[in-house]
Amino acid sequence: MTEKIYEELEEYSKKHKLSSEKKKELKKKLKNLVDKSGFETGEALGIVTTQSISEPATQMTMRTFHIAGSAGIQMTLGLPRLIELFDLRKNIEGVSTIYLQENSKEFAEKIALEISESDLGNVIKKIDYDVSNIQVEVELSKKDLDKLDLDYDKILEIVKKYVKKYPSSREGNKLYFDSVKIYSEFRILKEKLLNLHIKGVKGVRETVILNRDEEWVIQARGGNFKKIISIEGIDTTRTITTSVEEIASVLGIEAAREALESEIKGTLDEQGVDVDTRYLGLVTDAMAVNGELEAISRYGMMRKKRSPLARMNFEETIKILFNSAVLNRKDTLNTLMANLMIGRISHAGTGTVKLRWKL
Repeated sequence: MTEKIYEELEEYSKKHKLSSEKKKELKKKLKNLVDKSGFETGEALGIVTTQSISEPATQMTMRTFHIAGSAGIQMTLGLPRLIELFDLRKNIEGVSTIYLQENSKEFAEKIALEISESDLGNVIKKIDYDVSNIQVEVELSKKDLDKLDLDYDKILEIVKKYVKKYPSSREGNKLYFDSVKIYSEFRILKEKLLNLHIKGVKGVRETVILNRDEEWVIQARGGNFKKIISIEGIDTTRTITTSVEEIASVLGIEAAREALESEIKGTLDEQGVDVDTRYLGLVTDAMAVNGELEAISRYGMMRKKRSPLARMNFEETIKILFNSAVLNRKDTLNTLMANLMIGRISHAGTGTVKLRWKL
């Protein structure tokens, strides 16, 4: 029995005020149930796990996006999300669910403003090029600056830090850039100014404030998870993201393994697919066993398999067969797949026992 089961037993006993005899009897029954739930020695857990997850997954829909409730950020669900998780797809924007240290709408709006990425283009009214004075004039919007809690001097400070080629100055709500000699230089400068980051976490293009069970939370798409949780006022103990690779880099491999299992289970549950969590735990353990996340693909876990026959069975058959022959690689036939391919009894179930002599 695991420590978690013991804890749940203690909680149940206290809640229902069980006597010591009833508690002892319940503990005995629970232990017998746990012992019966265990797998037999030599059982092919990998095959059973694969079938237990893959077969129900074929019933999942291809519906890609979903908005939780009446408001929220669109998130990938169904079979596409499951593929993302097992393949550890790159360049996919994670959705962070941010919990706050202060439960109020005003505080949530303030933090959302700190998180949302804002560029200089968001506060610019217009940009003009004065050919006679070889000067660029940028007019700023006071209203938009007030929304971001910024002022003209702060904008000038940011501009001087990142635009050093052209001397800059300010008069009222206008910024001036001198020595812009030709029109092509103006176009390059204009592009740079419009995309100049002035506030928030880079990459966070969308934030939504939600009220869940009388608690204000923020959902944010994209951005660096480490920078998000470093903002003052955020509850770092509960804030999560759907990007398991970011969790691995910020919180470590164990946290990433837990998050990966939770994401897979959540995706299956949303589709009404019931899979034992032990199977999910086995898969996530295999993906994280080497201290870093590895995808279930030819470039992840399969690439590190020593058995050429087992690797041949997974996609690149001719390529692996050719390379194995050229490099004189040998297969020790210690995997289930290799033995199945050549018609031998696999080292699983009754195949784990050998008869040495007949009595």
